[in-house]
Amino acid sequence: MAAKISLMKSIIYSLLLIFTFSLPGSLASQNTAGILDRAYGPDQTLCNGKKYNCFLPPGTLGHQYLDSPDFQQGGVTLREKSYSGVLLNYDIFNQQLLLKFDDESGALNIIEISQAWLKSFRLGSKTFELLSTDQNPGIYQVLGEGPVKICYFWRKNLNLVSAIGSSNYTFTKASKDSYVYMGGQLRPFSTKRSFIRLFAPEHRQEIKSWLRKNRIRINKSSDQVIAEMITFVGKIR
Repeated sequence: MAAKISLMKSIIYSLLLIFTFSLPGSLASQNTAGILDRAYGPDQTLCNGKKYNCFLPPGTLGHQYLDSPDFQQGGVTLREKSYSGVLLNYDIFNQQLLLKFDDESGALNIIEISQAWLKSFRLGSKTFELLSTDQNPGIYQVLGEGPVKICYFWRKNLNLVSAIGSSNYTFTKASKDSYVYMGGQLRPFSTKRSFIRLFAPEHRQEIKSWLRKNRIRINKSSDQVIAEMITFVGKIR
């Protein structure tokens, strides 16, 4: 039986090749990849994960995603292989990166990308990395270039609506815990003062002066401003 199945697969593959190369040159070049992909399925490294399910109480308000329930085109690196132009979303309530794709039959699938293979991903203007630190391993938004970076851990909670008599649940707004990543460690901060104190005493005054001069608001400045800040700090620490 196994030999017959193998023979049938070989015949089908040969027929596909004959059909493909019998087409005009330009048409064959456009359709070869698609025909073979449909015959043998999507990339097994990218599409290797369990089906995504998130069962919420009836009447739940809000959503579990970082920005929106809508999937966005982004990029992801699994092991040492990078993919671009894929449809991604980030469930921060369950801390799962999600991939949407059509399988070889045309059916829509949403899967959880395995964190055993995940290295980094890009969603909109944000870049994330999977950090395997001793104290708080997980997915972090990463800002800055160099050995010192800012890392944000995004999360949501699911709470019972506070109105009297209500039995519905609602997701909180997305919130973040802030860290400086250096020396392979995540060091938490929440204010300008606690940020400055993470660095060596001989550099604190210079950092403080730079923050004041550039009017940096640690918890409210844009990602671009914070990235520029930590890149500067990393050079003088």
